Amino acid sequence: MTMPLEQLGQQIKALRKQKGWSQLQLAEMAGLDRTTVGMLERNDYNDIGIRKVQRVVELLGKKLTLANTGLPTLDDLVAAQREESHHG
Repeated sequence: MTMPLEQLGQQIKALRKQKGWSQLQLAEMAGLDRTTVGMLERNDYNDIGIRKVQRVVELLGKKLTLANTGLPTLDDLVAAQREESHHG
């Protein structure tokens, strides 16, 4: 399942609650402050490094991945332009 970054905080909160963990428990397991977990759950990423996010997500049984966004690649655009010029 993929999700936009804007939904990451609510997903972290939902997964944490499913496990019956408090923010403090999750923070301690991840080696973070409770306030950092709260910031994550509010999508406030200004001062949070990617490795901290990764630790929290992995404790919750998920992983961060890169996925294609569905936008065409440069090769797709070049091929489409070539095809258009042949039919035009």
